[in-house]
Amino acid sequence: MSQLISRRSDSFQLQAQSEPSLGWAGALLVAVPRALWRAAQRAWNTHSERRLLQELSDHHLRDIGISREQIPHVIRKGWDV
Repeated sequence: MSQLISRRSDSFQLQAQSEPSLGWAGALLVAVPRALWRAAQRAWNTHSERRLLQELSDHHLRDIGISREQIPHVIRKGWDV
């Protein structure tokens, strides 16, 4: 059984090595959609956080240590700044 597994892994490695590389153009084709996806995720997270904080009452905002005017700053820079 172990010989069968090693043979399969060896043949897989040979297949992977024999495939041509796409080079920088292929890397770009993969990197651009990934970057767009991450930017969309960041935008959605920012929107969600802003909406959540805007829905809190002034009393709750004071409890966590910010005022309503500070919400954009907290969203952009984070809680620690």
